[in-house]
Amino acid sequence: MDKLVIKGPSKLKGEVTISGAKNAAVAILPATLLIDGICKIENLPNISDVKMSVKILEELGAKIKWITDNEIEIDTRNISCTQAPLDMTSKFRASYYLLGSLLGRCGTAEVGLPGRL
Repeated sequence: MDKLVIKGPSKLKGEVTISGAKNAAVAILPATLLIDGICKIENLPNISDVKMSVKILEELGAKIKWITDNEIEIDTRNISCTQAPLDMTSKFRASYYLLGSLLGRCGTAEVGLPGRL
């Protein structure tokens, strides 16, 4: 749809739900590794990049609980691995966010090059 044209004397009213931003979500999810506890994130877009980030966090040892399609709880108290799965991170362009988080938490990290496989 290119545009919406409203004609007439009637006023528009109602509500619109704004979806969360993908670029913010793929940065926020790895940042949960920086705390040793539980994070609750709301308004996540229900897209493949978010799901891939969550799978990578699970592989690193995080416990994930989906509350709704757009709300998640992440428990990072049992992170034991500093090597992100290379096959997953290589397919995921935003995997570089994991480097800073893993380095900050563990002092070492290994992540596949984004876009390579």
